[in-house]
Amino acid sequence: RQAHDRAGFTLIELIVVMAIIIILSGVSLTAYFEFSQRQAAMNDARNFATMLRLVQAMAKNLVYPVECSGLTGYRVYACLNCQKVSADAVCSVGGGTVVDEEKVLEKTYFTAGVDVNFDAGTGNISPAGAYIFSNSNEPTYVVTVTTDVTGNISIDD
Repeated sequence: RQAHDRAGFTLIELIVVMAIIIILSGVSLTAYFEFSQRQAAMNDARNFATMLRLVQAMAKNLVYPVECSGLTGYRVYACLNCQKVSADAVCSVGGGTVVDEEKVLEKTYFTAGVDVNFDAGTGNISPAGAYIFSNSNEPTYVVTVTTDVTGNISIDD
């Protein structure tokens, strides 16, 4: 055979190269999907922690809502398997909702009910606890926002 008859690739070589490209693409797409799910769960954790810190700041700074006297604190609550969070001012007279069912979580859901109380003036939290939420997709990602009695709020993944 002459050199010009052997130029190019065989069909088998092209099929092997295409198979390798397809396999690598599939692996990278799966990794990207898992990464985006994890990031969505972390974003929800950050949103929830921000909401807690906002209400905690209102409690620390003694922000009195309209028609509230004798502010004793604030309460943040959410239901099981929901994405919305509410916050109320706790007053001896009056009070009321300061945040009404704001959708804080976009891609995850609370795995248990949330009920957090902040003391007026100090921002201390009772009860201290871990608030867990997860996505409904596979693989499942669980993220926890942890609070302690001194008012610290942290995100654990």
